Amino acid sequence: MPAINERSTFIEETGIFFESLGMTRMAGRILGFLMVTDKEMVSFDELTQVLQASKSSISTNVKSLILVKFIKPITAPGDRKTYYTLSHDISWSEIFNKRMHELNHLISIFNKALNLRTNKKDTPAQWLNNAMEFYEWVGNEFPNLMKKWEEHQRNKTV
Repeated sequence: MPAINERSTFIEETGIFFESLGMTRMAGRILGFLMVTDKEMVSFDELTQVLQASKSSISTNVKSLILVKFIKPITAPGDRKTYYTLSHDISWSEIFNKRMHELNHLISIFNKALNLRTNKKDTPAQWLNNAMEFYEWVGNEFPNLMKKWEEHQRNKTV
């Protein structure tokens, strides 16, 4: 199979995966394209052409990928175009810390829901208790995991 077909398939698979995570397929396709293109950066117009998508779709999804810090915009003096590249300076631990903060908020929501329930022993209440127990356990284990990651990073650079 020619490389372009393998790349096209990869781009689409990445889109479908992102869609399964609750993002849009186009966001995944943009990220997939940036992962496999041989260019360091690509223009907005190139994204619309290669991915055969509308400007509004590309614009919306580029913004969401910038928000989660997977990609970043690049501009050059004298060039009116904006280019996009994978965020090479991304902090994966920072992203995970943000997710843990979001999980703590989710635990709070589950707890409020449980407190608002009249029957705290029925199946939905058990679902809430199980969810809170799981996410609290993950939250307690997270600091140790981050310490291991930081140690791994330090050892890698030595």
